Amino acid sequence: MLATPLMDSPPPSRQLSARTLCLLFGTVLLLTLLIWKGSHQGRSGQAHTGLPPASAPQLLPPTPPLPGELILRDYAQPATRPEDDLSSLAHAFSNLTLLIKGDAPFRLGANEEFAAALRGRNRDQLRFLPDTHPCFNASGQLIDRWGSPLFFHVNDRTRIDLRSAGPDRQMWTRDDLHRRHDGQFHRGKDLPPARDR
Repeated sequence: MLATPLMDSPPPSRQLSARTLCLLFGTVLLLTLLIWKGSHQGRSGQAHTGLPPASAPQLLPPTPPLPGELILRDYAQPATRPEDDLSSLAHAFSNLTLLIKGDAPFRLGANEEFAAALRGRNRDQLRFLPDTHPCFNASGQLIDRWGSPLFFHVNDRTRIDLRSAGPDRQMWTRDDLHRRHDGQFHRGKDLPPARDR
């Protein structure tokens, strides 16, 4: 008895052609959809969806300067004098002590302690200057315009004298600049004797 085929199946070459045609049709359909979608985009590059365009990302407002940055904005600038630097620094410390209430807002002593207080190591952890301010050196000391560490002489909490080594960068020489707590300056032969340090 002969077996009769249940269905006539196309030859294998026709099966391959049908698959290829389906794949080709799907690819053409996908490309057509992408081209149509691209042609309906607005000028902003967003696809037209019927919804209002999304707003541009909002830029954050610039960070306001720290209080000491305003006071010391001209520190060690060519257009200012060395006396201006020391006066500005004294002004910064008086403002810092006003903002931090109490008898001992920060340690009064070595240069590094004054520098640390301006950088936020004070009783209220108030940052007054950024670490990158030109009045600081890499060692965290307060420096004059010639790059030498400043000398602080603390008479008491409200009477602090500042001394710069001057252009020769040698402390306790005739070109030093000494600012007294009362705002007077001494230079050259008027400098207080070395025993006052």
